[in-house]
Amino acid sequence: MYVVWIIVAAIVVAAIIFAAVKAKQRWLTVKSEGGTRAEQIDRLQAYLKAQDIKAKTVSVSGSVRQLKVLRKDEARARSLVESFNQEA
Repeated sequence: MYVVWIIVAAIVVAAIIFAAVKAKQRWLTVKSEGGTRAEQIDRLQAYLKAQDIKAKTVSVSGSVRQLKVLRKDEARARSLVESFNQEA
């Protein structure tokens, strides 16, 4: 019986690791900014969310921020980023 519990625990741990890796692959970086332009990422995130695009910001190193969107929204997000840049 003890062996069965070890096998079940190993399967659960493997499933959690697989889910974590799979979740990371869902998000793609569409824009990165650093320094004084990092706040533009926050405005761009709000703009994309207003357009019903799921977006999140991630701080990479120091003042560098990345804007990430779901893989399924990448094409639409990139075109919205271009229109946002033209307006700004």
